[in-house]
Amino acid sequence: MKKNIFKSIAALLAITFLSSCLKDDTMILDPAKGHNVIEFANPAQIVQNGTPYPLYSFAYEAASTPSLPVTVSYSGPEATAPQDITVKVAVGAASKITEYNTATGGHYELLQPTSYTLSATEVVIKAGTSKATFNVLLKPSTFNFAVSEVLPLTITSASSGIISGNFNTILLNVSAKNAYDGIYAMQAGSFVQRYSNPTTPTTGDALNGNTSTNPDLTLTTVGANTVQIGNLRWAGGSSGVGGIDNLQATVDPATNLVTMKALGNATLAIIPGSVNKYDPATKTFTLNFDWNQTAAKRVYSLVIKYKSSR
Repeated sequence: MKKNIFKSIAALLAITFLSSCLKDDTMILDPAKGHNVIEFANPAQIVQNGTPYPLYSFAYEAASTPSLPVTVSYSGPEATAPQDITVKVAVGAASKITEYNTATGGHYELLQPTSYTLSATEVVIKAGTSKATFNVLLKPSTFNFAVSEVLPLTITSASSGIISGNFNTILLNVSAKNAYDGIYAMQAGSFVQRYSNPTTPTTGDALNGNTSTNPDLTLTTVGANTVQIGNLRWAGGSSGVGGIDNLQATVDPATNLVTMKALGNATLAIIPGSVNKYDPATKTFTLNFDWNQTAAKRVYSLVIKYKSSR
C-alpha cells in the first residue's frame, strides 16, 4: 500500500515539475512530445506569455535598412529532418493582430506592405538539418511613428511533417527610432524644486535638489521628432516622479527648440522665457518645465546627454 502511495506522489511531483518547466521556457518552442513539429523559432524574447500568438519587438534607426532573419525549425526529439521539407510562409491575416489586441488590451496595427519585403515565401529544411531561414527586409523610414505596427507571419504548408499548433504564426512588432531616441545620462545643472503652493518652495524636503547623479533616462520614439522620457526621478534618485505620465519632448528640427507635454497631466509645459533646446553637436537636451502651476507646483530643470542606443 505504502509503495503505491509513494509511486503516486512521485508521479504527481513529476507532472508538477514538468508543467512548471513548460511554463517557464519562454525561449523554447514546442517541447518533445513524441514527434517533431515544424514551427517558427523564436527570433527574440517573447514580449508576453500566455497570448494567442507570440509577439516579438524590434526597434531600428529610421535611416537604416535592416534585415530581420526569421527561422523555420524542425523541432522535437529528432535532431534533424529525415528528408527535405519544403515549408511555405506568408503574411498572416490582420485578424491575428485583432485577436492579440483583444486578449491583451493592445493597440497594434498591421504593418503596411510598403514597409517590408520578404526575401522568400518558401524555404527548405534540408535532410540532416533542422532549420531554414529567410529575411524580412525592412524600411523603417516608412513606418508610422504614430502607431505600433506588427507584421504577422504564418506557416501555410509543409511538404511533410506536422505544423506546430503553437508557433505556426508569429507577430513581429517593428518600430523606428528617431534621431533623439536613446539612453541619456544626467548632467550638471539638473535639479528639481517642489512647492507647497504656487509661490512657496518646500523646505526640508529630501525630494528637492540636485538630480545630476540620478540614474540614466530612456528616451523612446513616439513620433518623427518626439520622444517619451522614462525613469525621471526626484532628488536622490530612489523614487520616480509621479503625476506626469507619458512625459514627452518634441524637437523642431529647423530650430532645435523643444516643447513639452505630459499625456497624464495637461498642466505640464515649458517655463516661459527658459531654455528648452536640443544641441545636435553634443546630443544634449536642456529642458526647463513645470506642472501644477496653480497648486502644489513642481519645477524641473533637466540637462541630459546621449549615452548609448537603447
